[in-house]
Amino acid sequence: MKKLLILSSVVALGAISAMGQGQVNLNDGGSTGVFLLIQDTTGTINGGTAVKVGTAANTAGFVGAGPGQVAVTVWGAPQGTAMSAAEATTPLFQGFNSASALAGAQGTFNAGSAYNLTTANVPGWNGSGPLEFFFQAVSQGGGYSATVEAQNITASTGVATPPAVFGAGAGQISGFTITSVPEPSTIALGGLGAAALLLFRRRK
Repeated sequence: MKKLLILSSVVALGAISAMGQGQVNLNDGGSTGVFLLIQDTTGTINGGTAVKVGTAANTAGFVGAGPGQVAVTVWGAPQGTAMSAAEATTPLFQGFNSASALAGAQGTFNAGSAYNLTTANVPGWNGSGPLEFFFQAVSQGGGYSATVEAQNITASTGVATPPAVFGAGAGQISGFTITSVPEPSTIALGGLGAAALLLFRRRK
């Protein structure tokens, strides 16, 4: 009888521990209205207007940012964590944007409906406090990228639909645009131009 009581206690504690870990919803399959956009900030492609990834993106000049060509990564961390610290941990999700032929799914990504959060996959989290999620998207070849974050998301237990990171609610990620990444040569030229202006002003 004593052994049975001890075993029951261990099982109960295990269940409580699992419940305390919580769940979060990273799903974005088009149902939330959140999708990836790409934009050329120089204005040379599509007049600088953002277009939905996965539609006629490549034909519009956004090479390497079409269906299935944008790498998506999501990290979870305790509220207030710096992104550099979050990036040093194992991401909750890594995948690509949808290559689906269905119009509603184009330009979206699907990270699954729910993720079990633990102190192992979210280092430093106490198991019940608010969380912060970092989202990063990089096009094939690295020509376009975006980084956004969602704050004050608290994991829930014992619910059919865990709290969503993506959506229109407070602290959620409601949309993101992948913008052009300047070439190193462009950055160098910009730096030289700024230095020349400073030198010219000093001479005057």
